[in-house]
Amino acid sequence: MTTERDEFSGMPTTGHEWDGIKELKTPVPKAFHVVLALFVGASLIIWLLFPSFPTIRGYASGLLGYSSRTAVTEAVSRSAETRTAAFAPFMALGYEELLADAALRAEFEPAIGALYRENCAACHGLDLLGQTNFPNLRDDHWLWSGEPEEIEYSIRYGINANHDDTRFALMPAFGRDEILAWDEIRDVVEYVLQISGQDHVGDAAGRGEAIFAEQCASCHGDLGLGGEDIGAPSLVDEAWIYGGSREAVRASIRNGRAGVMPYWEDRLSDEQIRKLTLYVLWAGADQAADPLPQTDHGTSDAQH
Repeated sequence: MTTERDEFSGMPTTGHEWDGIKELKTPVPKAFHVVLALFVGASLIIWLLFPSFPTIRGYASGLLGYSSRTAVTEAVSRSAETRTAAFAPFMALGYEELLADAALRAEFEPAIGALYRENCAACHGLDLLGQTNFPNLRDDHWLWSGEPEEIEYSIRYGINANHDDTRFALMPAFGRDEILAWDEIRDVVEYVLQISGQDHVGDAAGRGEAIFAEQCASCHGDLGLGGEDIGAPSLVDEAWIYGGSREAVRASIRNGRAGVMPYWEDRLSDEQIRKLTLYVLWAGADQAADPLPQTDHGTSDAQH
C-alpha cells in the first residue's frame, strides 16, 4: 500500500481530511513524553506528601502532615504575640506617663492611626474634627469630661448602645411628644440663641427663659452650661454636635436627640481601646498647642 505524502512538507498523512486540509502523521516529540512523565511523577509525590484527595471519612492528610489552616493560625498567633510584646507599654504605664513619652508617640502613632481610621474615622473623620451629628474629638468641649478614664469608658461601653454598662444621654422630643406647644418651642429656641451669643428675638427669648428653667435646666443647668455627670452639652459655647443655627436648635428641641455610639468592648482588645484613648488625647494636645478652626458640630466626647 502506497503511503500518501504531503506535497509541501513531504510528511506522510494519516488519510484524514477536513475541508481540503489533510492531517500529517507527525510523531509526538520525545521531549513531550519526558516532560509529561516528570509532571505525573511530581503529582504523585505531591499527592503522597500533602493533603490531596477526599476519602470516605475526610481527606488524605499526606505524609508530611501539613495543613495550611494550621500554618495560618500559627502565623496569626505569632503576629499577635509580637504585637503584644511591642505594645506592652500601653498596658503597663498610666496615661500620664504615656502622654509624656514623645518617643513612644513617634514610634507607635502611625500604627494606632490605622486602628483609628479602621474603626472611628467613618463618623469622626480622618482628622478627628467630626461632622454634623458626630462630635469633634480634638477640641476641649466634653460631654463626660476629657479625663482619659472617661474617654476610655465611652469607647469601651458606648453611648446609648446595647450594653449593660453603656452611657445614656437622651434629649426628649418636646414637640413630637407634645410636651411643649409650638410657640413655646419658638421662645425656647430664641433663649438658647441668646445665651449662646447669637442673634435672637428679645421678647421671645424673655418668655423662653422661664420655659427653659422649667423644662431644660434640670439637664443643661440654670445657665445652660451643661453637665458632665449626665452627658448634657453646654449651650453657651461655640461647639454644637447637631448644629447651632435657629433651624438646627428648633429641630433638636422639637424631635429630640439620641445619638448612638457603639460599644467596642467585644470588638477591640483592652490594649486597642487604650491605644484609641491615647490617640484622642494626642489629638487634643495638638489642638491645644495649635488650635484649628472650630466647626459647628464640635461638642467632644469619645462618642464614636
